[in-house]
Amino acid sequence: MKPITLARRGLNKQVIGWLFVLPMLLFFITFVLYPIFYAIKSSLYRFDYTRYYWVGFGNYAALLKNELFRMSIKNTLIFVVFMVPSVTFISLLLASLICSHGKKLQSFFKATFYIPTVSSLVSIVIIWEYIYNFQFGMGNYVLKSIGFEPINFLGVNYVYFSLMLVLLTMSLGAPIVVFTAALNGIPKDLYEASAIDGAKAVRKFFNITFPMLKPTLLYVVVTSTIGSFQIFAIILIMTGGGPAYKTTTIMMLIYREAFINMNFGIANAMGIVLCILICFIAFIQFKLLKSDVEY
Repeated sequence: MKPITLARRGLNKQVIGWLFVLPMLLFFITFVLYPIFYAIKSSLYRFDYTRYYWVGFGNYAALLKNELFRMSIKNTLIFVVFMVPSVTFISLLLASLICSHGKKLQSFFKATFYIPTVSSLVSIVIIWEYIYNFQFGMGNYVLKSIGFEPINFLGVNYVYFSLMLVLLTMSLGAPIVVFTAALNGIPKDLYEASAIDGAKAVRKFFNITFPMLKPTLLYVVVTSTIGSFQIFAIILIMTGGGPAYKTTTIMMLIYREAFINMNFGIANAMGIVLCILICFIAFIQFKLLKSDVEY
């Protein structure tokens, strides 16, 4: 009778465990797993406002011939190539400066940089639109006051720089908090030992700080990459994908095809291509930055 009782106890523990997991598991299946499978399925169909009909990989073949889609990939990669290194480097630099202060000042600076992350995106973008306004914006007012001609910040020549500046101000908060925690977690004994050996600041960074930060660096790089690929709301509000489609990203094109042109099959095919692209780049990043360091 004793073995049966122990087996029942083990079974009861498993049932209780599954009951705890069940709510989140149902949520994941309903709102994550099912939409993914449905998106893959619907990317193989085309919608003509009355019914869906099977086209197989026809939607994907159409994307290869779509010049605007190729341009959207190029535009998205421009944002990714600029944003990921910029966010990583600037947030690490600022986190290093913050860590040189006491706990209270660290908390103050982290909260200050994190505020734009949790603030209303629409409100922040509207403020930047007023700053970039050609006629009465603060940007051109400052340029005029120092003797420069006014420029169209959201025009063809400056739109990338202008949007990336907005994105930077809203993307630094979380990486700074993460890097600050990681830097504070590195044992001080390592720096003291290296100082005794005569190591300079550059050598300390590459021999101690960088190896110990690799797990955190990987997290920041991957999340920044995913966020850069998914840029949408700021572009929708500020430029609408213009001028001359220079800011039409993949997410912007997916929105147009799905909710304006009602081409759900094409839009889902674009979403699958975007997902594959993100996974491929994230895989490369994991290979380059993976580390066994734990602290």
